[in-house]
Amino acid sequence: MTVDAIFIVDDNPNNLSLLTGILRGAGYEVRVANRGRRALAAIQLEPPALIMLDINMPDLSGYALCEQLKADATTAGIPIIFLSALNDVENKVTAFQVGGADYVTKPFHAEEVLARVANHLRIARMQRLLEERNQQLARRNDELEAAWRSADHAFEALSDVLPGKVLDGKYSLEAKIGKGGFSAIYRARHLQLDKPVAVKVLRLDHGREAQNLVERFRQEGMSATRVSHPNAVAILDSGVTSAGIAYLVMELLEGRSLGAELEACGALSLERCAQILAPVCDMLATAHAGGLVHRDIKPANIFLHQPPTGEVVKVVDFGIATFFNRSRETAAMTTIGSLVGTPVYMSPERLQGGAYDGRADTYSVGMTLYEMIAGRLPFDPPTDNLSALILACLYHEPRPLGSFMPRVPASIDAVIQQALHKDPAQRPHIHELAAQLTAAIAALPELLRTAPDLVELVDPRLWSRASPTTH
Repeated sequence: MTVDAIFIVDDNPNNLSLLTGILRGAGYEVRVANRGRRALAAIQLEPPALIMLDINMPDLSGYALCEQLKADATTAGIPIIFLSALNDVENKVTAFQVGGADYVTKPFHAEEVLARVANHLRIARMQRLLEERNQQLARRNDELEAAWRSADHAFEALSDVLPGKVLDGKYSLEAKIGKGGFSAIYRARHLQLDKPVAVKVLRLDHGREAQNLVERFRQEGMSATRVSHPNAVAILDSGVTSAGIAYLVMELLEGRSLGAELEACGALSLERCAQILAPVCDMLATAHAGGLVHRDIKPANIFLHQPPTGEVVKVVDFGIATFFNRSRETAAMTTIGSLVGTPVYMSPERLQGGAYDGRADTYSVGMTLYEMIAGRLPFDPPTDNLSALILACLYHEPRPLGSFMPRVPASIDAVIQQALHKDPAQRPHIHELAAQLTAAIAALPELLRTAPDLVELVDPRLWSRASPTTH
């Protein structure tokens, strides 16, 4: 067992003798010095576990010695206990200011000395352990990031050479048309039917997470096929090739996502918001009736399909959908090691890991509606700080649109605020949200319903004053 070494620095031989006896009697290794500079050299040569330091010494004061030790990376973490006279309050305050951890008063009492020494040695050991674990975690994170980058590069290379290949003898991949964190999407052709389709190919990582990703991929097909609705993307087939390539075959969509629409337009008219979200809500109502929650409704997962017959709004990416009547253990299968979903669109109960139902999707639709009208989200912490963003979503109320966009009617604001209520019991079910939104917009004058961008009528400086702060 390693014995902790304690270094005592004091020019009074009686103090050195007394403290040495107390500490050695308790089993500590003790080294001493009676001058500051001599102590500095000895400590830097062989750092102890703890230092007991007198204030007044002939060549280098205890304050100056402490400051030098704290400025040196090799000795900065050593706890220093100052030796102080009983009534020297000013000296004690200065000792803390220069980096001292504690003090013991003269005349010394053995019980006090040993208790303070043991306490600071314990704290120092815990700090060292924490630092070691943090370093291990940092190294592990570096390794994971390197592995992730390697997997990204490998998948990128694979996805670039797949066009021209035929999967399972049925689907000829023609061109890559999109990609996500775990997949790439291709325009393809069903050879037997001579029909254009979209094929999503899953990125298979090596290791224990691969099985989870395959299950998530499989769940996307299962979940989507359970929703028979014209506004849900149609899943036609799925499989895993003999070469280990997992794929999902979907109807081919032409057009762009709502996210791309917002990037291009900035914000939409209230009438356009209703045109897009009413079918989304109708589709989600069907999904909820079947026990399915999408869990990742956001502009990127709402697609504005443009067939020759006219626009059809499609909800895509059921990859993280889950049945809310399944056990928590089963549901956890698709969330191991990660926060599933996009945090700013996620309901507070989901962010906190609590139970949820279809009203979690209501919250996500409400957040999407807010963005469609305002051209931005209500929670926008600086520097992509995920913790600050989550705290804002959990504890800050969304700023009412009317407070910085005066032309937004109170009735629309009320619909959004109700959908974004922190308590899911206070939110409407998704079909109720659709009815409320449609009725509120229908009751407005045509000018307000069809104004292309209510944001442009507002002084931009009002937003900065209206933005919620994060701490």
